[in-house]
Amino acid sequence: MSATLLVAHPHALVGESVRMDGEDVIWLDPAGRRLLRWNPGEKRLDEVPLGQALWSLAQQPDGTWVGAGEDRFFVVDIRTGALTPGPIAPLAPGCRFNDMTVDALGGLWVGSMHRGLLHARGGLFYAPSPGAEVVQVAEGLGVANGIAFVANGKRLLVVDTLSRTLLAYPRREDQLSLDEPTVVTDFLNAPGKPDGMAVAPDGTVWVAMWGGSCIVQLAANGATERSVPLPAPHVGSLAFDRDGVAYVSTSRARLTEAALAEHPGSGGLFAVSGLF
Repeated sequence: MSATLLVAHPHALVGESVRMDGEDVIWLDPAGRRLLRWNPGEKRLDEVPLGQALWSLAQQPDGTWVGAGEDRFFVVDIRTGALTPGPIAPLAPGCRFNDMTVDALGGLWVGSMHRGLLHARGGLFYAPSPGAEVVQVAEGLGVANGIAFVANGKRLLVVDTLSRTLLAYPRREDQLSLDEPTVVTDFLNAPGKPDGMAVAPDGTVWVAMWGGSCIVQLAANGATERSVPLPAPHVGSLAFDRDGVAYVSTSRARLTEAALAEHPGSGGLFAVSGLF
């Protein structure tokens, strides 16, 4: 049986992009231009101010941390908050970067979305390194959100929040090319909208459900295997530590005062143990 505990409460307006840095948990509050760090051993929450809003983080194989800003990648010093910008990406008008991941060679892959949440304006972009030219590799998405490689890098999974689907893009050998995607799941019977995504130590895929107060585990055929409730409506992102504990970020955005009073942990970081 799983157990859920509120471990840190930075009152994040939007809690995004949970990642593990050794034993520490790091995540972002883009609206507050903050990088947040939770040390489980010392039970200490640290805040690192950022000069730009970052919407996601990923670590390259050499240990370098990279962030996705509004329209470019940044090399990120996660201790000081120093940002080194890369080239501007060829985004459509009104669009910005969103969630990102890194492939086995250190290549950067990021989704985009329209700030006004218009359909079919989002896409996928790639750069071989933070300082390299960014190119578009897919289009026609709504809000490209949780993103991760599976099947030894041969498939790129991407959440499209607006269409409420999880897509799988077959990936070719030449790094840039993605074949036409297939729909893995439409999250039938799962509450809320799919947001961030993580692959657990056992290889299963888990998705945070914005507005659904839960994280869900997907079966190989896309069915919802399990739904684990969280005491906060807006569940944004998650990551797993080596022991299989899920650290889950939540948000306070678009919640009424009554909803915040009912769910006082909104904007905090939760630890969910006993999943495996």
